[in-house]
Amino acid sequence: MVKSTFRLNKINISVRQFMNIRINPVGAAINQYMMKIALPFGGYFIIEYLLRNYSASNILLGFLNIPLMIGTVIILYIIVKNIRDRLLRGRITGFMAWTFGTQVMLFAGLIDAAFIYIYNAFLVPTNLVTVQQKMLEQYENVLSTLQSMPSQNGLIVSAVNTLQKSIEILKEASTPSAIESAMSMLSNDIFAGMILMMFIAPIIRKK
Repeated sequence: MVKSTFRLNKINISVRQFMNIRINPVGAAINQYMMKIALPFGGYFIIEYLLRNYSASNILLGFLNIPLMIGTVIILYIIVKNIRDRLLRGRITGFMAWTFGTQVMLFAGLIDAAFIYIYNAFLVPTNLVTVQQKMLEQYENVLSTLQSMPSQNGLIVSAVNTLQKSIEILKEASTPSAIESAMSMLSNDIFAGMILMMFIAPIIRKK
């Protein structure tokens, strides 16, 4: 009887200790902020994806990729800087900055990937096939233009060889499924975040 009571008391103490564990308020605030900011940031990625999609039929839209990529760097810098200044009192280590930036890219990438799957699986099921065909047409048009030039210098010859290889790869490649396209974009977003934060983190870090 005494042993049973002793064991029950030990269990009650363990349960009370477990229930008294408090969540780190700073960590919770950071997670809430990253979740909140991931929605508009994911929307930015969706716009970027749609523009890349339509650049397959309009080559001029492809030039918008450069300012959009620069915009991604600036937005990511602002997000992590806000975490440092608003939630961490202006102090953050390089590793913490890298971790937060990568997490933000992960959350935004999940929203982007969910949209890409829905878009290609339900909204426009023929999109991936169409994009691949239009890219092939663009490459073939540029190739024919380069080959018709009267003067063939080393740069043009190199471009022709590269285009021919790209056309062969596109013709042999199978069209990805909606889920493959979504997962590929998610992995690209995470990898891009890891690389970008390697350059952004040292700038944000404060001693």
